[in-house]
Amino acid sequence: MNRITLTISLIAGVYLSASSQENPLTVFSNLVGSAWVSEGEQLGGHQGKTVKEFSWGLDGKIIKVKTFATDPETLEFGLRNEGVRFLNNESNQLEFYEFDKLGGVSKGIVKIQGENIYYEYQYGGLLLRDSWVFISKDEYLYRVCSLKDSECDQVYHKGVFNRKE
Repeated sequence: MNRITLTISLIAGVYLSASSQENPLTVFSNLVGSAWVSEGEQLGGHQGKTVKEFSWGLDGKIIKVKTFATDPETLEFGLRNEGVRFLNNESNQLEFYEFDKLGGVSKGIVKIQGENIYYEYQYGGLLLRDSWVFISKDEYLYRVCSLKDSECDQVYHKGVFNRKE
């Protein structure tokens, strides 16, 4: 009887391990279901806050993200962007699209290193990287920088995102 239980447990463990390896979006699991808040100096130098909400979509095939932020001109807080993260089966790369309320679209690739998430994209003639560096299950260091030779060159913003239930 114990051999049957052990065999079933091993098979289930291998299946779960293979399933998570097949879906690289599982790196977002810690972010999903919570609001992530960064308060203080925002990208652009103004005081305010940014809130990001992550959720699963299409039966775990995409990650949906809503971003609420303090407007740098009016200082009003509201919905700023909506986006998706997904595995492009043709290129076998994680990609993202981010749509802003002014009609702009950012798109690029998502790179994963352990529990860290990096977005790389072209913006205003620069190659940029947004970094979500894992500190704990409730905190990420966030940084926006330009890239030169695949390394951060100029840092435009640093902050911390904390989980808010």
